[in-house]
Amino acid sequence: MKTLAALAVLAALAACSTIHGGPRTDWRCDGGAAFSTRASSRSAEIFAGGQGYTLPSVTSGSGARYSDGAVEYWEHQGEATLTGANGGPYTHCRSS
Repeated sequence: MKTLAALAVLAALAACSTIHGGPRTDWRCDGGAAFSTRASSRSAEIFAGGQGYTLPSVTSGSGARYSDGAVEYWEHQGEATLTGANGGPYTHCRSS
């Protein structure tokens, strides 16, 4: 069932025309969760749990980090986490 949910999320993202920016990256996480991102140096657009989020870039000691104070996306050395978004938890995520 989680696989079907992940595929549904990815299919919805493919049809979504509101996400702009760099190339899309699809992430698969522990527990079967999945989300997608498009990021630039200034912001990241996230699609997770049937909802879209636009997050501004914030200072990070390493990697790329984006947050609006409630939702945070952090990518570092080929792994990502997403907190505060619908449909999680999104931990130990790898691009697919």
